[in-house]
Amino acid sequence: MIATAGRLFLFFIMVALCLPVHAQPDGSRITGRVFDEDRNPAENVSVLIRELSTGRSTASNGRFEIPVRPGTWTLQVSMLGYEVILDTIVVSRGEQVRREYHLVPTFFEIGAITVVAPDDLLSRELDTRTVITSGEIQHTESTSLGNLLQLMPGVTTTNPTLSSPEQAVIRGGDAMGTQIMVDGIPLSNNANLQIGIGANTANRGLDLRQIAAENIEEITIIRGIPSAEYGDLTDGALIVRTRSRPEPIRLKVTYNPNIAEFNASGGTRLGQSGWVLNANANMATARNDIRIADDGYTRFSGQLTLRRQSENWELSQRLYGTRSLDERQEQPGYALRQAWYNRDVTVRYSGEVRYDFSSSRRLRANWSVNHIRQNSFQQRLISRDNMVVSQATQEGTNRGVLVFGSYLGKQWIRGSVWNIYSDLNHRWQFQTGGIYHQLLTGATFRSDFNRGDGIDFNPLFPPSLTNPTPRLRSYNDLPAYNILSLYVEDHISGRIGIPFRLQAGFRYEVYRPTELNLGAFTGNGPLIESNNGSFLNPRINLSLHLTHDTRLRIGYGETSKSPPMGMIFAQERYYDIVDTVSVIDPADPSQNFALVSTYIREQANPTLKGYRQKKYEVSLDQQIGDVGLSVTGFMNRSDNMFRTFSEPTVFYQYSWPEWPDQESGVVRDTLLDRFPLYLNDGWHRSQGIEFSLRTRRISSINTAFRMDAAYINNKRGTREGIQYGARRFNNEFGRFVIPIYTTEERYDRNLLLNYRAEVQSRSLGLWLTVHVQQQLFNIDGRGGLTDTLAIGYFTPDQQTVMIPEDQQADERYVDLRRRYEDFQLLDERRPNRWLLNVNVSKSLFRGSEVTFFVNNIFNHRPRYQLRRTADAIQTFERRNPPIFYGVEFSYQF
Repeated sequence: MIATAGRLFLFFIMVALCLPVHAQPDGSRITGRVFDEDRNPAENVSVLIRELSTGRSTASNGRFEIPVRPGTWTLQVSMLGYEVILDTIVVSRGEQVRREYHLVPTFFEIGAITVVAPDDLLSRELDTRTVITSGEIQHTESTSLGNLLQLMPGVTTTNPTLSSPEQAVIRGGDAMGTQIMVDGIPLSNNANLQIGIGANTANRGLDLRQIAAENIEEITIIRGIPSAEYGDLTDGALIVRTRSRPEPIRLKVTYNPNIAEFNASGGTRLGQSGWVLNANANMATARNDIRIADDGYTRFSGQLTLRRQSENWELSQRLYGTRSLDERQEQPGYALRQAWYNRDVTVRYSGEVRYDFSSSRRLRANWSVNHIRQNSFQQRLISRDNMVVSQATQEGTNRGVLVFGSYLGKQWIRGSVWNIYSDLNHRWQFQTGGIYHQLLTGATFRSDFNRGDGIDFNPLFPPSLTNPTPRLRSYNDLPAYNILSLYVEDHISGRIGIPFRLQAGFRYEVYRPTELNLGAFTGNGPLIESNNGSFLNPRINLSLHLTHDTRLRIGYGETSKSPPMGMIFAQERYYDIVDTVSVIDPADPSQNFALVSTYIREQANPTLKGYRQKKYEVSLDQQIGDVGLSVTGFMNRSDNMFRTFSEPTVFYQYSWPEWPDQESGVVRDTLLDRFPLYLNDGWHRSQGIEFSLRTRRISSINTAFRMDAAYINNKRGTREGIQYGARRFNNEFGRFVIPIYTTEERYDRNLLLNYRAEVQSRSLGLWLTVHVQQQLFNIDGRGGLTDTLAIGYFTPDQQTVMIPEDQQADERYVDLRRRYEDFQLLDERRPNRWLLNVNVSKSLFRGSEVTFFVNNIFNHRPRYQLRRTADAIQTFERRNPPIFYGVEFSYQF
C-alpha cells in the first residue's frame, strides 16, 4: 500500500511538473535563423545562453526563439563539425532581438569519409550516451550495426563476422532489454516464433546483422536514464538515423577473410519540387566453410528515402527491404546429415511528418508497417530399428503408427510477422518567470502479430522421436500483441543560484490492454487493465552546472520490457509414452499394433508480466583546458525477469488387457520428468563505474587522444530460490524422486580500458587510429553451489515434500545430494591482457579513399587455463582473437 501510494504521489508530482503555467513574460526574446556553409537552413543546431546553460535547437527551417529577461547575454551557436559562434547580445524590456548566423565548417573529407573533430569536450545531454558519427562508421569498416557496438565503453574487440547473430548488450544487461530504433521506428522481435532452428534470435534480442552499417548517418547509444519518449526497453536504446541528404553516388567494396561486401548509395534533389531522393543498395556475404557452397550468411538490403522540407513542415517516407540467408549446408560424409537454414525477407514502409506551428510548438507523427516472411528448415537422420509415431493433439491413449528403418527427418517453420507502429507527440516551448520549459506529450500504439503457416513436417516421419515429440502448429489463430503507451515529459532549465537543467516525466506502458478501469481513480487496480502488465515508469535527470566547466548529473528512472510471443503463446509440450508394441510383419502395417499415451504440458504463460528495471546514476563532468573527462557511477536493478523454470511432472505407462476398453488400463510404470515453464522469477543486478577522457586535436601533431574505462559487476539469480534436479533413485524410499535444491547465483566482474590516438591530417588526407585495449581482469563464477543438500523432493505421487532444515543432512537423503567436484566451485580469474588494433583511412584522389585495418596486429594471443575443468583434462582458451585484417575501397562520383 505504501509503495502504491508513493507511486501515485510521484505520478501526480510528474504531472504537476509537466503542466504549463501561463505566466506572462515581458516579451523580451532572441530570435533568428542559422544556415550551413551552403546557405541552407541548419537543423538541430544548439543555440545556448551561456549564463543560464539553457537554450534551444533550431527547427527544420533553421529558426530559433528564446524568451529571456532583459540584460546582457552570451549566445553560443554550435554544431558538430563547425566552429562555435559566440555573440554578446543586449536585450531591453519588451525587445525582440533578431540574429542570423552562418556556420563555418571545421570538418574535412578523406574521399567520402567526413572527419570531424568535436569542439565540445563534454556532452550537453542529460543522459549518458555514446554518439557514433558517419565518419567513424566508415573508418572502422563495419558491415553491420552490431560491429559498431565495439565503440561503446565496456565492449571487447572481436573480429568482424556475419556467421553468428549479433545482439546489443548494454552495461552487461540482456539483449532483449535493448530497444533498436531506426529513423524513429522501434524494431520489434516480439512476434518472432522461429524457435529451435539454427542461430535464431526468437525470445531474445534483435539480430543486428540485418542492419547494414553503410547507410547509417549517426548512432546514439543511450546507456543512462532514457527520455520518456522511449519505451519497451530496460537496459538502453540504440537510436539509428539513416542517410537522407543529397550526396554524390558512391560505390564501395569491402573485403576481409570473413566477409565480402558491396555498397552503392547516393541522393539527389528532384528538380525544383523540393523533394530529396536518397537510395542505398548493399550486398554482404560471409562463408562458414569455404569447402561447401552456399554455407554461410548472405544479406541483400536496400532503402529508398523521399524527403521534403519547407519553411514550417517536413515529410519523410522510407521503403526498406532485406533478404537474409543464414545457411548451414549438409557436410559431405557426415553420418547425421544435419543441415539447416533461416531465410527471411523483410519489407518496411515508414513515414514521419513534422509541423511547426511556430518556433516554439511542433507536432510530430511517426508510422510504419513492417512485414517479415520467415522460412526456417532443418534436417537430421533419424535412425532406429522401429519407431512408434503419434500425432494426437489431445491427452489420452490412441493407436500409434510403426515406422521401420532410418529416414531423413525434415521440419519447416514458416512465419509471417507483421509489426504496425504509430506515434504522435507534441512539443511546446514556453517560459514561466525565469524558468524555461520544453513540454513533450505523446502516445504510441504498436501491434505485433504472426500469421504464418507455422510448424510443418511429415507426420509419419517427424524430425525427432525423443520426448517431447513435435506436433504441427499453425500461427494463423494466434492473437495480436498490442502495446499502448502514453508519455509526458518536461525539459526545464533556468537558474536558481546556479544554472540547472531538469528532465522530468513518466511513461505509462500497457502490454496487451483489455479495458479501461475507472476504478483506478479510487485506488482499485491499474488505469488500463491488461494481460501482461501495466507499468508507470517515472524518469528524472538533473544537471547542476557548478561552474562553466563543471557539471554534476543525477538520474533515476524506471523502465519495463514486454514478454515476447514465444513465451506467452508457446506451443504445448507433447509427451508420447509407448505402452504396447507388437510387430508381426514389418512389411504389412495392418499386422502390427502399438498403443501410445499422450500427455500435454503447457509451457506457455499467457499472463506472463513484463519486467521492470530501476536505474540509478550519478556523473561528474569536468573540463580542464583542452581536456574533458567524465566519471559515471550506475546501478541497474531488474526484477521479475523472464525465466524458464523446470516444472516436475509424472507420466504413466499402461497395460491394456482389454483394448479398446479405455477403462481396462493398468499402470505398469510411473515416469518422472520435467518440462519448461515461463515465469517472472529472475533478477539481475548490474553496477559499475565508467570513465572517459578526451582531448581536442593538438594542431602541432594533428592528433587527439581518447580514453575510456568501464568496470561492470553483474549478478543474476532467481527470486524463489529453488530448482528441481534430475530424477534420482533413493534407496531409503526404494523409488525415483526429483530432488529440490537451492538455486545458484551467477556473477561476473570485468574492467576494460580503451586507449585511442586519432591522427587526422587534412594536408595528407589521412586518418590513423591506434587503439590499445586492456582488460585488467575478468572474473566469473557461481554462488550457492557449496550447499549440496536437498531441501525437498517431488514424488511419483505428485507430492512435493520439503525436508526440515535440521534433517537435510540425514543419511537417508544422501542419495539426493548434489555432487560437485572441487574444481567446479572455482572462479575463472582471467588476468591482464593487451590488444593492439590499427585503422587507416587514406585519400587516393578526389572522391576516393582506401581504408585498411588490422586487429591484434602483433597476433598476441596469451593462453589461459580454465580452472573449472578436471586436472586430467586441461582446457585452455585464447584471450585475444587472431590477427585479422580487412581493406575497403570507395569511389564517389
